[in-house]
Amino acid sequence: MTGSRLRTRDVLTALALPALTTVFGLQMLRVLLPSFVWYLGDTVGLSYLMLGPIAIGTFLAAFLAAAFRRLLGPRLALLIVVGGIGLARLVEQFSASPALDLALAMLGMILFTLFLPIYLAHTRAQGGDATRQFGLGFLLGFALDTTVHGAFGTLDLSWQHGFVAPILVAFAVGVQWWLLARTPRVEAKATDSGLRRNLPLAALGPFIFLSVVILQNVARATALTGWAQPVALGWILLANAVGLARTRWTLKPWSAGVGTALLIALVWLSESSSAAAAAMYFIGNVAAFPLVAAIFAGLGAEAEHGGLWRATVANGFGWLLFVLFTFIYYISYNISLGIPNAILPPLSAALIGLAALAAVYVSPREPAPSADWTPAALATAMLIVPLLMPLGWREPMPTTGKGFPVRVMTYNIHNGFNTDGRLDLEAIAQVIEQAQPDIVGLEEVARGWAIDSSVDILTWLSQRLQMPYIYGPTADPVWGNAILSRYPIVEWGNVPLPPRTLALKRGFLWARMDVGGGEELLFIATHWHDVEEDTEIRQQQAPELVRFWARRPSTVLLGDLNATPDAKEIAILRDAGLRDAFAEIGAGTGLTWPAHKPEVRIDYIWFSPDLKVSDLVIPRSTASDHLGITVKVGK
Repeated sequence: MTGSRLRTRDVLTALALPALTTVFGLQMLRVLLPSFVWYLGDTVGLSYLMLGPIAIGTFLAAFLAAAFRRLLGPRLALLIVVGGIGLARLVEQFSASPALDLALAMLGMILFTLFLPIYLAHTRAQGGDATRQFGLGFLLGFALDTTVHGAFGTLDLSWQHGFVAPILVAFAVGVQWWLLARTPRVEAKATDSGLRRNLPLAALGPFIFLSVVILQNVARATALTGWAQPVALGWILLANAVGLARTRWTLKPWSAGVGTALLIALVWLSESSSAAAAAMYFIGNVAAFPLVAAIFAGLGAEAEHGGLWRATVANGFGWLLFVLFTFIYYISYNISLGIPNAILPPLSAALIGLAALAAVYVSPREPAPSADWTPAALATAMLIVPLLMPLGWREPMPTTGKGFPVRVMTYNIHNGFNTDGRLDLEAIAQVIEQAQPDIVGLEEVARGWAIDSSVDILTWLSQRLQMPYIYGPTADPVWGNAILSRYPIVEWGNVPLPPRTLALKRGFLWARMDVGGGEELLFIATHWHDVEEDTEIRQQQAPELVRFWARRPSTVLLGDLNATPDAKEIAILRDAGLRDAFAEIGAGTGLTWPAHKPEVRIDYIWFSPDLKVSDLVIPRSTASDHLGITVKVGK
């Protein structure tokens, strides 16, 4: 019995250290990517031509792992890399500066790219099934990261206000350091194998890309399935538990091939329907976890060389694939590359499968003797989080109105990022809350973009403000427009806008609202093409709104139109008979962008001639790069 307890303790230690380190690495990644885009790109003003090399250069540090370990020695290199990731994560939690966030996230990610080969060398020197345990701990880290991420409504601890997040992070880092101090010293043994045997390590970059963008993305799962977020989270965590249970048995070539084919097909078809998305999130994760476990098992076979340069090269190539895939995937929403970014997730799945097949031929043919149910049991225990979430989950319910007047608002929320380049959904919520609107049209609503920290902005705001929502994706299934409404929605729809060849596609969202007293309001929220000189494109978009309106009474049309009042596209709305709320009331300047020093008016509230407006307010805030507009609409 004592031996069994000691063995269980050793297994938990072997799993927990790489798991926690992986969690910190993934959390730092969700700070780094938006820091590149929203701090360096948006606030500082660096072009994509400059951002690309900076991002790629950060991840190319992975090619320094062998030199770093040789310079410091195996033990000190391990302590600095693992402990440094935890320290960077802890300090970042207390940062309120986007520049410091960027610096710490870059440091944390550089150390995380070094972590994989350096810890691999440590486990290879231990012998036995240590590399397999490393792989299970790595996968367990993804499951734990998804649990924590989902538990806080997909708003990472890094962006949380209050004292809970610092306490949790400090505790987790303390546990990581304690585990690191207990890590056994090992005698110098072979720590590297041939380059061909190390090549499967390069597939971990595509696996991280696929997991961050799709497989472990709770926000995306919520948007694609239409399920309540606790249900979507529970579904992914259940898949993780089953996937870890599948790693109990050694993968055979035929099962690796089947798993790869399933993963490719499901990822490719995941956007076709909610049922396809649900299948992908479950079967896809169940298929992916054994493939990655097989890669790690293969990495432990026949370590025959000293040093680490072969594993370093393979690991560096994997991180290069990660940053290139991520950059291409999201830059395609700004620049037309001629190929759909949707091809990258299936390509990643194929690379993972090929690496697993290659690893299968060098890994043991029978289950490793220390392989047990501990990883699956720990992942199953994480299901307690989505089971408890309903206790604090309040489904927003519409209220019965009393008829006109109603207060409406338009707000481009800038994907949740303030003018300093930090994610601050609480500030966005406070702007809306203080304006006290009954109905809100939102633009730039992200629901799982990795460059926006993989947060589901819409669900978070709906819960925070207790306002039901409808959602209108435009660019892809997880980015577009939304409407929050306190009133019942009788009917609604989402309509694409031309031209469909745009890199960042546009649309409008409409709803018929029962405002009470037997009265209805037709509410239309839109966001037009944003390139200033492309007035011809917006002149294609404006008539679509006019045709849809068709001079129906009791109509409000609002949004970020990306055009000044003297533009031809604005004249199309005016000439059609719609009336500009600001022009009607004429209060102040009406300037709405940029929020910190407004220079132009590009956000509007239009209304049909049978309505009247009053009490127009433009709240001053830098929670977004746009200012919102609110107005009372009556008859």
